[in-house]
Amino acid sequence: MSTWTIAAFTHRGRVRSANEDALAVDTHILTGNMDKPLVMTAMNDSCVLMIADGMGGHAQGAMASRAVLDYLVAAIDRLADAATCAEVVEEANQHLFELMHVHQEALGMGSTIVGAVLKGHRLVTFNVGDSRCYLFSAGQLVQLSHDDVPEGENNQFRSRRSHALSQALGGTSLPVAIEPHITIDAPLAPGETLLLCSDGLTDMVADQIISYTLRTTESPLRSARKLAAEAFNAGARDNISLMVVRRSDVQNTQIV
Repeated sequence: MSTWTIAAFTHRGRVRSANEDALAVDTHILTGNMDKPLVMTAMNDSCVLMIADGMGGHAQGAMASRAVLDYLVAAIDRLADAATCAEVVEEANQHLFELMHVHQEALGMGSTIVGAVLKGHRLVTFNVGDSRCYLFSAGQLVQLSHDDVPEGENNQFRSRRSHALSQALGGTSLPVAIEPHITIDAPLAPGETLLLCSDGLTDMVADQIISYTLRTTESPLRSARKLAAEAFNAGARDNISLMVVRRSDVQNTQIV
């Protein structure tokens, strides 16, 4: 049985008046502003992590990100298989448009999604939008997610010129089909680190600093604290959400 140690953090940042992001650790959804990372330990055959970055302004963005995670959490068993994972993400997209039909004030609201299903025999990652999933292994930082941004906007050395997305969940007044990115990889090995984050981190903190932080911090909690601090020191112009997870196969670990 695998033991997963997760440090999760979300905050509105220094500039935005509200936090439109939402996080999920298995069936637990986290929103609002944290004053420090929350650390959880799960001893399961599977662990599901997700971050949704809402768009549409304050209430509408928060509504979108929460609605996406509510839908995906309700179908959490379908996320572990590549085919059904794509289906349920597409259904979450349709769900947003159905909500817009009921709540006209939320017309055009949208959200990104990035998620990871950690199992003992494989790792499933999925995303739509520009929230990211990284694997840190053997001193190397590898981006597993795909950025849905206009060509030329993806640059790890400087901030993007705009925050236009080539696809997202919702985000328009009329339904638009999406193509979720689904990746199947070898399982997370003991000692390896997985990082999920919104663009509030990656727009502020370069990949080189992310890599250095994950290499020089000995626990998910310290990694999450340091990454959040780096984003705040750089100005924290957007909502910041991140989750750091490591696996260890230690027996008799208590669930927190």
